[in-house]
Amino acid sequence: MSLKFDELSQEVTPESIKAEMVQRLKEKGLDVDTREGSYTDLLFSEAAYQIYKGLSYHPTLLAAAVPSEESGPYLDKFGGMFGLSRTPAATAHVLLTFSGEDGAEIPQGTVAVSNGGLRFTTIQKAVISEGTAQATATAEQPGEEYNVAAGTVTRLATNLYGVTGVTNKAPGEGGADQESDASFYNRVHTFLAEPVASGNANHYKQWARSVAGVGSAAVIPLWDGNGTVKVIVASEDKEPLDETIVEQTAQYIESQRPIGASVTVVSAQALAIDVEAACTLEGGVLPSAVQEELSQQITEMFHGMEMGASTPVRYNRIMAMLLSCNGVVDCSSMTVNDGTVNIPVTTEQVPVLGTVTVTAG
Repeated sequence: MSLKFDELSQEVTPESIKAEMVQRLKEKGLDVDTREGSYTDLLFSEAAYQIYKGLSYHPTLLAAAVPSEESGPYLDKFGGMFGLSRTPAATAHVLLTFSGEDGAEIPQGTVAVSNGGLRFTTIQKAVISEGTAQATATAEQPGEEYNVAAGTVTRLATNLYGVTGVTNKAPGEGGADQESDASFYNRVHTFLAEPVASGNANHYKQWARSVAGVGSAAVIPLWDGNGTVKVIVASEDKEPLDETIVEQTAQYIESQRPIGASVTVVSAQALAIDVEAACTLEGGVLPSAVQEELSQQITEMFHGMEMGASTPVRYNRIMAMLLSCNGVVDCSSMTVNDGTVNIPVTTEQVPVLGTVTVTAG
């Protein structure tokens, strides 16, 4: 008997199951009392509901049997079969600079707050000398959002005697979100599709992506002579990483690499891509709406590009994206980084969205 897979995707309800049960019995010549509240009506209703519950488990069973990006906890179990686990979230740290009167103390555990309400707690005591003092603070929670920009931690949760201000002269570093389902699935798939051996390129990629915050990696063997390896790392969204995560990656690879290998780990370099275009738009369509849609499409394209493959950013592909945007009738001119040619991307670069400007005309 051939399997009818299309029937598995049909939507059913307890009512439709009950109706089919009753109909099949009638076709066999049985007269079924289906009056509401009758014994057989209640019996068939309960049976139909239990069958419906069983059918509702099919998506979960499928997710467990055939792992995908939607498999959730079953994806973790599947990865565990090969010794792979999801990278955990990591906590950011930031160097705070306090200002105020000489001799004023900043106790360990002092909380400073960013403009966005993110809290950081100092891990050591500091005393103001010559008007300033510095102390390292860790984020209240793990997560990439705590990699705050410089100059954004600007106030204390509670006032301290003699302390008049606080800031961070450098960005927060080291924060990372827990690895997403999509990234972990891709890593498991890569592990199975690209076999690792003792110290081959695939092995270095696997080691790098086992570090919290690293979502992509490229490898250049023999980059500086025999026995040398360069590993380029980026985030899950194909963006450069801070020095803390780069250093953690280097330390982890150093603990795993074959004897004799000299390994250099660096962050990918951002290659900003700027787009300017003049378009004919349908009535009522604003250039800002086209800019937003085009920016989203370009960003998605960058996320899907294989890191380290030196694939250029193709001018014609961005033009096609622009013409596909809602409300765009035609395009009279478009430049990508002030030109109309493909933009080369080196092994150590990742393209990132710069500015997108769309005008009507």
